[in-house]
Amino acid sequence: MTDTGATVPRKKRRSRLFRAVAAILVLLLAWLVSYAIWTVYENTLTAAAVEQGAAMNMSPSPRGELSGTAARALKAYGGEGVWKAATSIESTVTVGGLLFQLKGINIPPHASITVDVQRPRTVIDPVDESGDVGVLDGFSVMIVAPGGRILEQRTDAREHLQNASVTSKWDRLNLVYFLGYAFWGYYTLPYELIRTDIEWTELRDGVLQADYGTNLPVHSRIQRFWFDIKTGLLRRNDYTPVAATPDARVANVVFEHGVSSGIPYTSKRRVKLSPVQYGWVLPVPDFITIDVERWRLR
Repeated sequence: MTDTGATVPRKKRRSRLFRAVAAILVLLLAWLVSYAIWTVYENTLTAAAVEQGAAMNMSPSPRGELSGTAARALKAYGGEGVWKAATSIESTVTVGGLLFQLKGINIPPHASITVDVQRPRTVIDPVDESGDVGVLDGFSVMIVAPGGRILEQRTDAREHLQNASVTSKWDRLNLVYFLGYAFWGYYTLPYELIRTDIEWTELRDGVLQADYGTNLPVHSRIQRFWFDIKTGLLRRNDYTPVAATPDARVANVVFEHGVSSGIPYTSKRRVKLSPVQYGWVLPVPDFITIDVERWRLR
């Protein structure tokens, strides 16, 4: 005689298992489709990817003269007069991403980052949960207690880079050096366009290449910048983050701009790994995430 009472529960269990497996497969398919769409968008439709094979100009602009792309970008970010008169930028920022997990250190969320416009100086407050403050001044870095006492200091951070690999752990001074010069460069890009100690080349309309020389703390001496040819706003910045690892090639992609007192600023950035320098990028993981919650030019 057939035990129908036992058969029905088994059928129900198989049905639930089937639905669960189907749901997982649907979610996986949706993720793969989203991944593919993002990859196609970022690597075929953005300003950084258009006309990858187009001929490029390699002749630098004369020092002190703006190319068409540089002039359009400077105007988009407030104009030459605004940036020549500016002295500092104050902000509140949350940073994250794979890099800081691998390095084993990061600043707390909603940290205050203040940079000088006309010289590479950055103050990060706090740099850790103890409330200590990190200061970058040129190539020197220091950790200062809330009361002002210097706790740690390096005269030239370049001589102590913990960058043998991307998993080499950072101490606090390396963290301050990396974030200090990075945010100084991100925030003061409009002013950098009119600095005479940076050599700018308009590779083609909307694309600039910078040679920073050896006297400024930056990710890498040579960097490329893609700007929207209509708005003049930054879309992407490619470089090698030498202080983290000399082996990585990354694209710092701008996802959103904010506006403060009429001045646009990059408010959401995601740094992506790029297998080919100046080429296509990997949608995941986020190597670095940057969310600027407050920004003010003074």
